Amino acid sequence: MKQVSAEIGADTQMPETRPSRLLTRIRTVMGALDLDCRCRGKVDAALERFETLETRRQLRGLILDARHQAERIAALLELVGELDTITMDEPDLSVFTEIALLFEDISAAAARGAEDMVRAGSLER
Repeated sequence: MKQVSAEIGADTQMPETRPSRLLTRIRTVMGALDLDCRCRGKVDAALERFETLETRRQLRGLILDARHQAERIAALLELVGELDTITMDEPDLSVFTEIALLFEDISAAAARGAEDMVRAGSLER
């Protein structure tokens, strides 16, 4: 049995969910401008639409990452299935370490999937 964490995506980056710093800076600059009322309304509406789209993008990324973690867990569970082939007189004791590492990888993927879902639930919509 070989370690497969990297092969099933253990090193992918977490999706970003904080409010866009760029959007915050744009709102600050736009707020300081002396725009007429009609123009101000259009700019505010455009920024609101952009913010909504940005939130949707972040939510989509979190859902996709959580799905990836679920797929990763399924693949790791198949490998842990080798536990059924181990007997009491297993000659290769390193197999226990390898299976322990698989369980740790499953734990890490589950934690990341849970974090994705918590972050998704906390997005302002």
